[in-house]
Amino acid sequence: MPAPVETSYLRPAFLTAFLAAILSLALSGAFVLVAQGSADPPLASFVRATVRTWLVSLGSGIDAGAVTFGLVPVGATLVCVALVARTAAWVVADPVDEVAAFVAATAGAYGVIAGIASAASASGGVQTSVVRAAFGAFVVGGIGAAWGLARRHGQGDRLWFTASDDIRRATRAAVPGVLTVLGAAGVVVIVQLLRHLARAGDIWAQLDPGTGGGLALAVACLLAVPTLVLWAASALIGPGFMLGTDTSVDLTGSQLGNVPGFPLLAALPPPGEFPGWVFVLALVPLLAGMASGWRVQLGAREGLLARVALGAASGGIAGFLLGILVGLSGGAVGPGRMADAGPPALLPLLIAVPVMAVGGALGAVLKHYRGDRAPQPSDASAPGRPRLWRRHQSPGADRRVDES
Repeated sequence: MPAPVETSYLRPAFLTAFLAAILSLALSGAFVLVAQGSADPPLASFVRATVRTWLVSLGSGIDAGAVTFGLVPVGATLVCVALVARTAAWVVADPVDEVAAFVAATAGAYGVIAGIASAASASGGVQTSVVRAAFGAFVVGGIGAAWGLARRHGQGDRLWFTASDDIRRATRAAVPGVLTVLGAAGVVVIVQLLRHLARAGDIWAQLDPGTGGGLALAVACLLAVPTLVLWAASALIGPGFMLGTDTSVDLTGSQLGNVPGFPLLAALPPPGEFPGWVFVLALVPLLAGMASGWRVQLGAREGLLARVALGAASGGIAGFLLGILVGLSGGAVGPGRMADAGPPALLPLLIAVPVMAVGGALGAVLKHYRGDRAPQPSDASAPGRPRLWRRHQSPGADRRVDES
């Protein structure tokens, strides 16, 4: 009789998924308690609210009859990813041989838990999407588990889906391009918030959330910042975003009506056309692609054509990743006209990929002629080479020793 196949990764994977779900639910429960303030709801209602808050943070959305919330709260999703990563780093004390299998098992178990929780929490006409909850949890669990192993044991190189050096170099070089666009979008959001800080204070005063509600509202605003950054990135790419039917914000101007009373939305520009210089921001994706193309690591003997191809690939990968992130940041935020909010689903992807690919090719060309092919300064400390820094020195003791 053959010996049973050892699956040493299953136990830590299931434990990671279970503990991460417990931690996420505990954090969601604390948020619900703070938001409810002095209210004392029944235990069953509190448990359902806690589970739904966690599921919404995974991207499940929530449907309460006429009111639908389908927006993915990117900040809350990042918190869940961090919790899974921290749990994986704590559970997996020793390096895992089957890294990919551990990540897949953790993602699958986390997704199953979320799917069961979504089905069990439906009641009273309020429900979350089981499919979206399970899929979102699968993605969050997989990314978190991979991140946790990479932080604890440095096993990130074993998670690559390919052994091709070219694809790995292009993918690594794509990261600076993505961060460049997101960083520029973050600067735009911060500048807009500072310019309209008084408006945000007026919205806060009108809401009058109280102590507990104020703390919950502050946390909600903080978690909503990544979503607003992605919306600003969509404006830099070109398509812009909407906040209600027949509204739009892009680099040409703002066509917005009444917006929800949320303090962070005070950063939205008032209706009207923007100054002409704002179009300069449209160069950000191209410059970000150039940054990716510049960062491609190639040997000194690589030809120009190979550099251009890998530079374009790195920019295209950066545009693909950025387009996916931006496209997922939209969704419904309420009934009626608020059913359309955020960037369009596919247009940012279709624009970012070719623009950043062209930028990547340009960056590779610049590095070829201005970087690797530029004359390198000689090492002043190397023996037998001219020491330019001593050329005009007067003959001294050290000079005589060298000449002797």
